Amino acid sequence: MATKRTPLRRDIKRWISPAAIDAFKAGDRMGLYHALALKPWQPNPLEVDGPEPPEWGSGTAWVADWPMMWEIRQDLEAACK
Repeated sequence: MATKRTPLRRDIKRWISPAAIDAFKAGDRMGLYHALALKPWQPNPLEVDGPEPPEWGSGTAWVADWPMMWEIRQDLEAACK
């Protein structure tokens, strides 16, 4: 029997809302967490400064979510222009 799978990598752009853009522009960490519905262990896009996670973050939950947060940050920066 065939099943309908939801892809693990959902569309990131659906998270980019006007509230998320406003929080990103203002540098509001908690507002951005709420607007993007991030989990407490996920890095904040305001703190993600490159495509590779920092060396001190190895072995933490940040490493797994870092590439996705980098893409979200790039989408937020593009939306702010």
